[in-house]
Amino acid sequence: MSTVETPLLNAQDPDTRLVLKLLRLQVLTPLAVLVNIASFLICSIVVKPSMRDLNRAFPTAVTPNAGMIAMLWIIVFAGEVLFCMLLVVGRKHHTRETMVYGVGLRLVLANWIMVAWSIVFTLKLWLPSTILLGVLTLFILWINFSLIWYPPTVSRPADFLAIHLPLRLWLLVLLLSSLPQSIFITLDWVFSPDHPEVDYDRHSWEALAFILGTNLPGLIWVFMKPDLVWTVGGVWTMVALMSKRPKGVPVFTATILVAVLYPLVWITGLAWHRLREKGELRVLWTPIPPPVPATSV
Repeated sequence: MSTVETPLLNAQDPDTRLVLKLLRLQVLTPLAVLVNIASFLICSIVVKPSMRDLNRAFPTAVTPNAGMIAMLWIIVFAGEVLFCMLLVVGRKHHTRETMVYGVGLRLVLANWIMVAWSIVFTLKLWLPSTILLGVLTLFILWINFSLIWYPPTVSRPADFLAIHLPLRLWLLVLLLSSLPQSIFITLDWVFSPDHPEVDYDRHSWEALAFILGTNLPGLIWVFMKPDLVWTVGGVWTMVALMSKRPKGVPVFTATILVAVLYPLVWITGLAWHRLREKGELRVLWTPIPPPVPATSV
C-alpha cells in the first residue's frame, strides 16, 4: 500500500508565511546592519579624508554639531542591533508581525543604501550621494508610515526600544540634518572653513527655508500623535545646529523658534488628545437647542 505524504508546512497558512518571512529577515538583516555599521565607522574615522574631515572642509549654514549628531547615530545603530536580537528571541505574535510586515526587507535595503552612501560621500561624489540619501530617507519614511498600524504598548517595551525608537530617530536625523547638509554641499552653498567670518551668512535665508520646511511636518506630527521621541530629537537637532558656529541671524532665529515650538506643540497636542478621550470636546461643541416657545392655552 502506498502512503500519502503530508506536507510539513502549509504555504497558505498565514502563520507559516509569517515564520518563513521571519527566517529570511533573521538571515539578511544582521548582515546588512553589520556591514552598515562597519562602513559608517570606517568612512567616519579610518579613511582619509573621512566624513568628519569633509564636514569640516565643507561647512554650510545647516551644518550641525558633529558630536551631538553622532550621539543620535549611536542610538540608531544600537537600536538596530537590538532589532536583530529581537528577530531571534521575540516570541510574541504582534512583535513578529511588526518586524515582518511593519519593517520587513525595507530595513535590509535601507542599510545597504546607507553603505553605498557612506562610500560615495567619502569619494566626494556629491550629487550621487545626495540622491542616495534622498532614496534612503524615502525608505525610512515608508517604514515609519507602516509602523503607524503597529503602535508600541506598555506590555511590549522591547518593540519600542528595538523598532520604533531607532527608526524614528533615523528618519529625524536624515530629514533634519543629513539631507539638508548634503543638498547644500551639492549646490556649493558652502563657506570658507579658514575664514568663515567673510561669507558664513551668504545662504542663511535658504537655510532658514530648509529648517522651517523640514520641521513643519514634524511639528504637525507631534500635534497629531504626541510623539515624545520626535519632540526630544527635534529639540536636540536644533540645539546641535545652533551650537555649530558661526551661524547667520536667520538660521539662529529659526533654530530657536523651532526648538521652542516642539515642546509647546507636544503639550498642546497631548492636552487636545486628553480632552478628546474624556469627551469634553464633544460636550463643548454640542449645539444648544433653541428654546421651545410656550404654547397658549
